[in-house]
This record gives sequence, C-alpha cells and structure tokens, in this order.
Amino acid sequence: MDMKRARSIYAERRIKDPALLRRLMRALDEDEGIRIEGILPDLANGGFIFVGFYRGSYCVNLCDRIRDKHSNGYTVGGNDRWFYFEEFPGLWKFLRPLIREPLKAWLY
Repeated sequence: MDMKRARSIYAERRIKDPALLRRLMRALDEDEGIRIEGILPDLANGGFIFVGFYRGSYCVNLCDRIRDKHSNGYTVGGNDRWFYFEEFPGLWKFLRPLIREPLKAWLY
C-alpha cells in the first residue's frame, strides 16, 4: 500500500456535531478512539478527553493539553486521570459538562 493511501485510510476524522459524537461513541470498536477538547479548569488549556472502548467498557482518559511551540498546535501532557463506564448513558452524563463548545473532536 502506498503512503498516500495509508494516510487517507488512517487519518483522523473531525467531528463537529454533538449528535454525531454520541453516535460514534456508541459504535466505537476496540481499535478506535475519540479525542475531544475539554473545559476542565484543573487541566492545562482545558485538557484533552480521550474515549475508547475495551472489553465491553468505555474508558475515559483526561489529561493536560500542552501547547507545542514547534508545531504551533497542542500535544498530550501529564496529569492523567482514568474513568470506566459499563454503559453509554453513564459515560455521556459524565462527559457532557466537560466538553468544550463549540465542539472540537476527532475520531481516530
């Protein structure tokens, strides 16, 4: 497989719509994840929220969102916190107040 095709297959997909975010979260496979910009006051720049699905449970990682001076973007920092949810309603109730608006999220 050529590199251009590999990049297009494995590229992140931007999510701008909260309804689409919920649908994608419900349908996560174990080899997928979602990255969301947060509004957590105790994490740098509001933090990142990572959501995955593993062995029948949702896994959430909250961490710092650090400005990278070289790329002029943001990268993952420390201060990791982990949470686990068996069902989607509990996950969504936990996440909803932590998500930055307007929504900035990516499926990977």
